[in-house]
Parts: sequence; structure tokens; C-alpha cells
Amino acid sequence: MKIFFSIFITALILLSQLPIVSQTALAAPSAPYVVNYSGSNNLSTSSDSTVVPGSTGVASQKFVVSGSGWNGAFYTDWGTHDVSNYNTLDFWVKGGAGGEALSINVSDGTNGYSANIQTPSDASWKHVSIDFSAMTGVDFTKWNTITFTCNTSAVNTTFYINNVEFSYVDHYTGPQVTVVPWNGAQSAVSLTFDDGYDSQLDYAVPALDAKGMKATFYITETAITGSRVDDWKKLPLAGHEIGNHSKHHYEPSANPSQPYQRTFNDTLGYDETVAAQTEIAQALNTTVVSYAYPYTNNDPYLVKYLKDTHISARGGWGNGTYYMKSSDTPDWMNISSQFTWSGGSFNTHYKSWIDNAISQRAWTVISAHHVGDADLPLDQFNLLVNYLDTNRSSIWIAPYGTVSGYWRAQKIIEGLTPNATSTGTSYTWNVPAYFPNNINLKVKLKNGDGYQVLQNGQVIQPDTGGNYTISFGAKSLELKRKPYAVNYSNSNNLTVSTDATVVPGNTGVVSQKYVYSGSGWNGAFYTNDWAAHDVSAYNTLDFWVKGGAGGEVFSMYVSDGTNGYSTTIQTPSNASWQHVSINLASMTGVDFTKWKTITFTSVTNPATFYINNVQFSRT
Repeated sequence: MKIFFSIFITALILLSQLPIVSQTALAAPSAPYVVNYSGSNNLSTSSDSTVVPGSTGVASQKFVVSGSGWNGAFYTDWGTHDVSNYNTLDFWVKGGAGGEALSINVSDGTNGYSANIQTPSDASWKHVSIDFSAMTGVDFTKWNTITFTCNTSAVNTTFYINNVEFSYVDHYTGPQVTVVPWNGAQSAVSLTFDDGYDSQLDYAVPALDAKGMKATFYITETAITGSRVDDWKKLPLAGHEIGNHSKHHYEPSANPSQPYQRTFNDTLGYDETVAAQTEIAQALNTTVVSYAYPYTNNDPYLVKYLKDTHISARGGWGNGTYYMKSSDTPDWMNISSQFTWSGGSFNTHYKSWIDNAISQRAWTVISAHHVGDADLPLDQFNLLVNYLDTNRSSIWIAPYGTVSGYWRAQKIIEGLTPNATSTGTSYTWNVPAYFPNNINLKVKLKNGDGYQVLQNGQVIQPDTGGNYTISFGAKSLELKRKPYAVNYSNSNNLTVSTDATVVPGNTGVVSQKYVYSGSGWNGAFYTNDWAAHDVSAYNTLDFWVKGGAGGEVFSMYVSDGTNGYSTTIQTPSNASWQHVSINLASMTGVDFTKWKTITFTSVTNPATFYINNVQFSRT
């Protein structure tokens, strides 16, 4: 903190010498507000002419960790600026080797927003775009600084930043879906077990099954060729995940000095990833979608084959935090995890892991090896399981592959552009080949009053919390304006009763049965309170009708209270239900911003007829 304060005071003294923000906040939103690099701590900096996708021609800044302690790069002129007429902060980032862990802090001088960022594992450029609405608490009328911190603290760790700017994005304002983080829970916890030890089958599985909890077991070739292969086969059937922990559990090494060490190449990289995945899946008759690095070593030859065959890979320090927020941008091939160990205990360590995940609304991955020995004594394991069970209302307890698959699918959905249609909005997406078919997401509607969610033509009903469960494997989603139901009001010279006959396309509303046996004018009125209603957002009036004997003739009149439209309708001769759909544009003269009534009148006398599902819709 003292170091930061000294830097800040120095910056104030040298303010006139520092680079300045190149554009004022009064600029039109169509022109980005570019923020320039200012200063840094424990970083060697230089400009770099590397061209990035979408580059403005501005040279990037190259940062190399040069010392221990806090490593921060400041983008600011140290003044207060009003950037509230923009709505997005975006920039480009890449690492020197790939997979570097960074964090960003955006501050107004009093309050700030932080997020974790991991550079792509292949050392390519990544474009990061953060909406102001996600940066809760920051007053953008008083924006002050943007700080990038390198959490990978090894000396000579290198990363690059380019095109830091505020911009205005003309966001879509129609109905859209937003994914609910962590399957609707406040946080998420995944229990994982490495190496396929018998103690996991003997102690961990029974304890988990007793609480209805599901975990991930990362195994090697030893488990599928050993004497307990049948026990391992039972785990997927009980809802647990089997993960890939390589074929031989080798540790990558440039200069091997131990029997378990190897220098990796393409052949060995393939064998320890894809070949191992295939063998485990076939031996245990299950889908294998996630990987755990032996010794947490994400060697490039492993990443090369994992990125197109596995949803994600579990490492060690990963993206720079053990508590991953849903807004973070992770490296899917190096997700963080924290390990139990000899000397660790529930009260001094493991309980806080759970508490931190809940308080930070984050996902944490807990990894263990032996269960029931010094690595994880049985009493400590039981305390951990019981504490998770006690906090189930705040935690989504699920296998690693389930949570990472949900999170990765969430990122894909959040990156989509909604497509406006005549009936509402649609989304389409691609599902990577290595995704399982059973990933479901919970979503909410934004600006969705009056709309319903459909997949494959089927309406999805919300749960009590207003969440809709959608299938990621369906590859599409439709938000369609709900029909505007018109209710029966009263009638004249008709005997009226309800009829529970089910009609095709029935919404669950019972039909009305009308019997005409008198003389004079007879009418059945459909109106929502006899007042004027604006139904101009719809384009169709539709309903279902049938006659008691078949062939009955009646007329329909649609009115705005001043002008009306009339037509004649005949029921099917075989007394079946008929769907009638009339385009509003054909009902000339009616002002549908002031619609009032629909009247059905029997021409046939005597007659029995039925009406159901009278509604305005958007087709």
C-alpha cells in the first residue's frame, strides 16, 4: 500500500509530464475515448508495434514482471473524467507465453470494479469488452483509473495491452435472454479426486452418495486396467463424472531426471490427452469431457490437443484466483483449483474455501488424492461434506465438467447478437463437438414483458423464480410475443355453458358452448372489460370453432367502438374443430389501437356451436 501511495504522490507532482487521455468526455459517443498508459510498479515497460485485430494503429504496451510484490500498470492521467455518455470499456490483451493471469480494476477514486482475465493459452490477442452495467458501484461521471495487475508473479512474465478505450455500443433493446450464473445458485463448488485411488471408492463415494452430491474422479489407465474397474463403471451411472487424468501421469520436463518425467512432443501429447480420453470413455462406457493436468503442468503439447477435444482442463493457480466469478474471462484450458494436503484441516482451511466462494458469488474447485489418510483424514472429509450440505441453498454442488460446461455455454450465449424477427427475437449458435448433449442453462428475460420462450416450437414455462431452463444442445431459441387472449363476456338469445373439449393447439382454456333456439338477434360477446385496448403490436386474430351438427353458419364482427369489420364463417360439415386465422391488415377500417369487441352471431337457427382460444397473436 505504501508503494502504491508513493507512486500516486509522485504521479501528482509530475502530472504535467505524464501522457494524457487523448480525448475529452464531451466527445460524441461514436468516437472512442482512448486511455493511454501512464505508469507501472515492478514492471519493465516498452512500446510494441505488434498489430492486433481491430487495431487503431496505436502501439501496444509490453510489460515484463521485473520484481517481486505487486505488479500494476496504470492507464490514466490521474484526473477525474466524465465518461458516462459511453457504455463499454474494451481493450486487447495477450501474453508472452500464453495463459498469464491478470486482473483489472476500474476506479472512480472511491469505488472500483475488479475482474480476472486470463490471456489465451496460445499467446494470441484477445478482445475484452465490459459493459458499464457490469461494473456496479463505479461512478463513471468521475472515472479516474484503470489498473492491470499481473497475478503470475514470476520474474520475466510478459504480457501486452493495446487499445484501452471507452466506447459507445448501440445495444439491442428488444427482448433478450440473460444467463443466470451458477445454475441459479449464489455460488458453485466442485469436488474433484485425482489418480483413481481405492480410498476414493471406499470412503469418498459412499459419503457423497449419502448426501446426494456428485463429484468428478480423474483417472488414468491404471484404474481401467485394475481390479476395480467394475466399481469405476458404476460412478457415471450414479451421476458422478469420470475425467481424463492422462494415460501414464507423466510430468513434462525439458530435462527428465525421474522415471515419471518425460520430454513431451506431438506423439506423447496426443497419447496423454486424446488417446487417454478415448480409452477411458470406452472402458467405462461414459462421456469424458474434462481433463486434469498431472502435477498441474499445462504443457503446450497437452493444451494443443485438449483445446479441441475437452470442454476445459483443471490446473493449479489458473486464472489468478481460486474464486472464479461468472463475469471473469477464463482460459478454459487452465482453470484454477486448490488442493487438500497433509496438514490442511477443515476449520483452518477448507471451511474458508466454501465461505469465500459463497461471499464472492464464485466457483471454486477443490481437489484431493487419498481419502482417509494424512492427505485428507476421513473426519476432515466428512466435515467438508457436511458443511457443503448445510449450505446447499447457497451453493451449486456439481461435477467439474458440469459447472465448466455450463459456464462455457453461458459465455457463448452471452456473446450472441439477438436477431429481430416479425414475432420477436431469435438466437442461433453452434455447439462445439466436444460438448455433451445434456447441458441446460437457466435464463431470464430482459425487456421481455409480453413474450414467451420457445425451443423447437415448444413453449418453455418459467419456474417460480422466473427462470427458464433451456437446452444448449438445441442450438436455437425464440422469444415470441405472447398471444393476447380475449375472454367471453356475455351473450343475447343464446344458452351458454362451458365445455372442456380439448382442441388442437389448446391453451388449456375451456371452450364456450352456445345453443341458439330462440328468435331475433343473437350474439356472443368477446371483450376484455368493454374498454379500448391497443392490440396493434399483433398482426393476426385467431380462434377455434366447431358446430354441434356440422355446417353451421355464423358471422363475426370486430369493432373499435366506431368502425367494424364483418365476415361469415361456416363450421366444418363433420363437426370437427377448425382453426380460423385472419390478418389484421385485411380488417380495413378497424383502429386496432382502440380495439373493443368481437361478436359471434349464429345465422343458422336452431344451432349449437363452440368457440375456443380467441386471441390476437403475432405470426
